[in-house]
Amino acid sequence: MSGAPASRAPSAKSLKIDAIRFMAALWVMLYHFGPPPFKAFFPASLAGVGGALWSGSVLLFAGPAAVIVFFVISGYCIHNAYHRDATLRPINYFASRYVRIGLPLAVVALLCQPLGNAANLLESVLWSLYCEIVYYTIYPVLRSRFRYVGEMIVGVALAAAVMVWYRHTHTQLVCAHCVYENYGVAGTAFLYLPGWLLGCLVAEMHRTAIDGRSSFRASALTAVIARCIGAVSGWLAKHLAAARVVIVAAGSFTFLLASTSHIKPAFLPFIGPDITLPVFQFVVAGWIAAETATQGSSAFWRYAGALGAWSYSLYLCHKLALAILGVTGYPQGETLAWLTTVAVAIATSYAFYCAVERPSHKLAHRLRKFVAKAPAQSVAD
Repeated sequence: MSGAPASRAPSAKSLKIDAIRFMAALWVMLYHFGPPPFKAFFPASLAGVGGALWSGSVLLFAGPAAVIVFFVISGYCIHNAYHRDATLRPINYFASRYVRIGLPLAVVALLCQPLGNAANLLESVLWSLYCEIVYYTIYPVLRSRFRYVGEMIVGVALAAAVMVWYRHTHTQLVCAHCVYENYGVAGTAFLYLPGWLLGCLVAEMHRTAIDGRSSFRASALTAVIARCIGAVSGWLAKHLAAARVVIVAAGSFTFLLASTSHIKPAFLPFIGPDITLPVFQFVVAGWIAAETATQGSSAFWRYAGALGAWSYSLYLCHKLALAILGVTGYPQGETLAWLTTVAVAIATSYAFYCAVERPSHKLAHRLRKFVAKAPAQSVAD
């Protein structure tokens, strides 16, 4: 979490957030690379088993749903880092945020130049970073009116629903199962803004006891939404294992509804992600509220949280592996080619984290805390 001081040991809660970020980045990578070639693991007599495992894994790793998890966590982390500041210094804030996300992005853009089609490959991840930049840019304004965040969530969700209705009924869709291609940066960011704001609200609930025991004066609608999130997350916190299964299944279901594959059950209608994912973000917010309300102190969360420190690099750089292997050539064999692709992606991403992301993160933290010293006044004789 970029708002935490670099010298402070990560809390069990922040480790949990980092772990979820890593798993979301892993989900996106496997969505882009495809699951392991299970068919190659079984003899011809069991080819059906391998095919079923492969098809199930394709459905399991729903990358677009994982990006929604990123958006909700992003809102949570930004507001958790900045809402405690009595005054948000705009220059420090914007310099910190843009360096944090923009410097690694600029370096990747330079690395793509000698790698042929790498720039085209990265387009499938850049759209979400553009949305993040939009959210970072408007956050200071939203923060100044945060007591009305409930009205913002409901108003934006309703306006986004009208936008989707109009796009489907009065215009020609560029791509039936696409969002960014149909709505552009502004429309896509608007569509998923409620999820990002819900992440901010979850952070506010956890940090300032929004139920009335703090100085935070929520509007009536914001208080109602907070109470609903609190009730849902309180129940989910008691059934976290089941909640995790449900969130993965719900993400896979959004992917299934948007699928045109012949293996999709005929009774299921086609419903695009511009309809399912805006609904899914509300489900994710309830789940993240439950996860962040509980501590993650087990060994799994510690190790996965450590991996989460470079989740941004994994998300940003994993497709460079395809470009690199496109130049050097893939090894023979479907299984070995898949394993090599994953290994190159992980190695490239971690190297990028060490060389670029971690230094940019430290620089962003310094920029956030930087305060210019006032010039010393000369003593009059």
